[in-house]
Amino acid sequence: MRDLLSVSASATQSYKRALNAVQTNISNLNTEGYSRQKVSITSTGESHTTLTRAHDSFAEGALRSANSSLEFEQPGTDYARRLLNLVGSDSGSLTTAFDQFFSSAKQLAANPSSASSRQDFLSNAGYLAARVNAVASELQEISADNNAEVEYRINQLNGFSSQLAVVNEELADFSGANVPPALLDKRDLVLMKISGLAKIDVTIGEKGLASVSLASPNGSVALVRNTESKTLSVSPVTGGKNMQQIKYIGGAGVSADLTTVTGGSIGGLLSAKSSIIDPLVSKLNSMTQTLATRLNEQHAQGMSSLGVVGANMFSLGSDTNYAENFTLALTSSDQIAAAGRLKIAPGASNSENLRATLSYGENTSWGGTVEGSFTITFTSPTAYSVTTGGVTTNYTGFDINNGIVIGDVKVNFDRAPAASDTFAVTSNTNGIGDNSNITRISEISEESIFEGKKLRDFYINEIGKVSSFNNLSKMSAEAKQAVYDNAMTAKDKISGVNLDEEAADLIRLQQAYMATAKAMQTASDIFQQLLRIGI
Repeated sequence: MRDLLSVSASATQSYKRALNAVQTNISNLNTEGYSRQKVSITSTGESHTTLTRAHDSFAEGALRSANSSLEFEQPGTDYARRLLNLVGSDSGSLTTAFDQFFSSAKQLAANPSSASSRQDFLSNAGYLAARVNAVASELQEISADNNAEVEYRINQLNGFSSQLAVVNEELADFSGANVPPALLDKRDLVLMKISGLAKIDVTIGEKGLASVSLASPNGSVALVRNTESKTLSVSPVTGGKNMQQIKYIGGAGVSADLTTVTGGSIGGLLSAKSSIIDPLVSKLNSMTQTLATRLNEQHAQGMSSLGVVGANMFSLGSDTNYAENFTLALTSSDQIAAAGRLKIAPGASNSENLRATLSYGENTSWGGTVEGSFTITFTSPTAYSVTTGGVTTNYTGFDINNGIVIGDVKVNFDRAPAASDTFAVTSNTNGIGDNSNITRISEISEESIFEGKKLRDFYINEIGKVSSFNNLSKMSAEAKQAVYDNAMTAKDKISGVNLDEEAADLIRLQQAYMATAKAMQTASDIFQQLLRIGI
């Protein structure tokens, strides 16, 4: 009789534990990282229970890997979208500023003596500088945001690493068979959080302790080993604006540069910085430097309405952040050097209708002659002399198709000169109606000096690179989302809670519990009756 009572009581307790496990499963249906628990009941006369968690290390590892890959893509799409909203929008694009600036230059070339055209050109030059400054400032802000987010994620990584070390300490206090499932769930959840930040290698050792190594092209480094965790630090790079370095500080003063961390959101942030943010900042600075230098060079070849040689149109500042320091140097429309520095006048007795014009080389720098004058005298249709500073030099072999080149200045003729024709080239000190230099300025937009491209084409090409990166990131994110979803489905089939299954188990176990409880009650009643009759 005692055996019947003992067996019934043992079975009742076993089914009670099994019912508790089902109740725990249902209660944790939506708990992040929870793995379904199951009580296994064995019997050799009396019932024995073993509480286990539904878990598969391969499925868990596949999900961590998929999570790391998916989280890598998100920063790229986020920052590409911000960049496109900045440089690709109507309000943020520089193409409007480019177009207005060079259009106003053409308008001034059409009417160089117009005060309003000069003022419009000056205003549009100021607008161009302001727009470049604004875009550069926004880019630096985006870059700074990226840095701040990297630092935030690194701090998260350090926090999770410390948590894992604490969990490992708790795991070390248990023997393998007695480890609470909730503690193992906590371990795996922390590992999943870490995998979302960076690509990691995980090793599960004795008693379930997890060791984590951080994957990097510079080599794998131990982030957590048993009950010890290492710390990552972020520090600015000397001499680099919005540049930073991630360092791993190991034991005995050992350190490693982990700025090229791969995978996870940290890897994605670093990739976005190096792939689209920094290159766009660099290209904008390069474009601004080339544009300002070329405009200043050309402006210096002109003469203002005050008879002053053209000064710098734009200033670039003293450091390499050219776009941020790009400012209009001219303060008055009278400073605009629209006229050429030289003018040419035919002799009074020249051949009828013979006309000569001046053109300039790519790098027009006339030197000292510009401030003085020179005279061209034809001694025959194919021979001429040039007199400057009282010195006359004779030349032969004149070809009308080639004109006469003196330094970087070319004198062009519309027909063949005759003997005794003369032309005086002098400084253009009163050339308010001359448009030769502003015409050259207006044509700079068509020069392929921006890494072999025209200004507008260069800028649009850089926007296109960001757009391509964004599209590729989106496609990659969609593909990796599918991989992640499949990995999650595979894990859930093993570890997830299925309400239908739990409901069926609940009914089955309740029936078994009630049956064993009834058997225990029956055994107790029989035992009491036997005691009363003295057996």
